Amino acid sequence: MLADGNVLGGRKQTVSTAFATSANPMFDNPPKCFLHRQGNFITQAGFFPAKVVADIDNQVGVFQYPGQTADSKPMLGGGDLAAVFNGKDDDTKQVMAFLTGKDYPGWSEQAGFLSPRKDYPLTNYKSKLTQQIAQLGQQATVFRFDGSDQMPGAVGSGSFWKGMVAWVSGQKDLDTALKDIESSWPS
Repeated sequence: MLADGNVLGGRKQTVSTAFATSANPMFDNPPKCFLHRQGNFITQAGFFPAKVVADIDNQVGVFQYPGQTADSKPMLGGGDLAAVFNGKDDDTKQVMAFLTGKDYPGWSEQAGFLSPRKDYPLTNYKSKLTQQIAQLGQQATVFRFDGSDQMPGAVGSGSFWKGMVAWVSGQKDLDTALKDIESSWPS
């Protein structure tokens, strides 16, 4: 990202490009970039151009990021939590059993949502692309949450975000940015 010619527009444009449409230059003719690492939610309307979303299976491809070994298949992602605070209620238990069951249809209804279950039928997903993404998740040997999602909000979407933008744009050197982020953690 920091070397000239590796990222469309270089490091200055990297920090000023709108997140929601940052992948769209891939679909220009000729393409202005060829790869974009992003969560699968970006395949829904409002991110990719409408003509791409309408033909998503033919316009977008995915692949497994390599792991440390040939057998390693890491998956980076996010997640939502369903929790029960009173496990004594039978109705609550039934709702949770339904939400966590392999037959819960909600996983396949919304773009960007994948079942956490390895036995969830891939054919339930509406697009071939989502089926491919889900299959990568089912075959993953390890799953890790995105680091910024694990940080307290004031850090992950606050000082970490601002510090990384300052470093990438050249406003701060790496050591200064990291020290500022570290000092911002709540005690």
